Formats: sequence, structure tokens, C-alpha cells
Amino acid sequence: MLHDLLDLDDSLLIGQGSERACFRHPNDDGLCIKITHRNKSRRSQNARDHAYYRKLEKRDIAWTYLPRMHGWVMTDRGEGLVFDLMQDRDGKPLDTLKHLLARREIHYADIAPALERFHRYLLDNRIFTSDLRDSNIACDMTRADSPRLYLIDGLGDHDFIKLAAIVPMLGRSKVERQWAHFMRRMAKWREPAVGN
Repeated sequence: MLHDLLDLDDSLLIGQGSERACFRHPNDDGLCIKITHRNKSRRSQNARDHAYYRKLEKRDIAWTYLPRMHGWVMTDRGEGLVFDLMQDRDGKPLDTLKHLLARREIHYADIAPALERFHRYLLDNRIFTSDLRDSNIACDMTRADSPRLYLIDGLGDHDFIKLAAIVPMLGRSKVERQWAHFMRRMAKWREPAVGN
């Protein structure tokens, strides 16, 4: 539901992709707001996210590896969609797998068990992704037990006929195909860098 207009100045910007920018919520440090700055299609990514998250809410899934969605707000930059902000104990937004691996702050072996738990979660809950890649997964390395991964973008079901959403066997098969594609993308991180 839309409430009072929220001002989003540049100091609140967390990151920006090709279609959306993500800002820390000015009134709640535990939330972020995704704003569409370039609508490449008739239906914005925010609208697609909202529709898919509502379906997940109706299915009453576990939110262990996903930020919760909290609905729409109006900002000085346009309508935005509010989500939990995945952050560390110091309140800093979590880095993505891509950034951590590229800066060699972690190695593939460090997150392999967390990846398998994340895979099992997607499979068990039949959660579909539209763009599963290392830049859309945040990683919390500050947990005492082990790293925790969160899918912060790239969620959704783009099938025109959504049989996989209805038939569990087809749904699991779709998740496995998406995961296999993701793991092919991750292959570049499995090899040690030259000189290490």
C-alpha cells in the first residue's frame, strides 16, 4: 500500500542494475526499496517480482534464503517495492558472491556446502529463478555456523503456460535445469587463480 512520499537521496543508494536501483529505506535500516529507473519491457521487474512473491506467500514457503517483500511505497524517484535488506551484524549490506569471489575474500570451497543447502532449499520449495547468477546472491560470512546465501534478485517464473508451477514434478525439474545452468556459470570460480 502506498503511503507518504519518501525521499531517497544518493547517500541511500546501495546498488544499481540495468533496470533497477536499490536504496536503503530512509525510515527503516532493515529494509530496502527497489526503484525501476529503466523499464525495458511493458511490465517492470518490480511488477513481476510483486506478482511472484505474492504466489510464494500464498504457498507459505520458508523464507530462509529469501528476503521478505513488504509491498509498495511512493518515493521522490517513483513507485518502489520494499524488501528486507540482507545485512551483516554491523548493518552493512551483504556483498554478493560475485564480489566476494572476484576479490578473493572467499574461495569456491568456502561456500560449496552453503551452495548445496541453497540448492536444496530452491528444490524443496520449487522456487523458480529468472536470472540465477553470482551477482544476484548475497553471502553472509559473519554467521557463527557457516555462510548463508540469500537470493536477492532474479526471482520469477517467466513461462507463458505455468505448468511447472502447478505440477510438482515439473517444478522440481525446472529448478534442476536452472541450477545446472547456474553451476555452469559458477565453473569459472572452481579453478584456482594462476599464481595462487
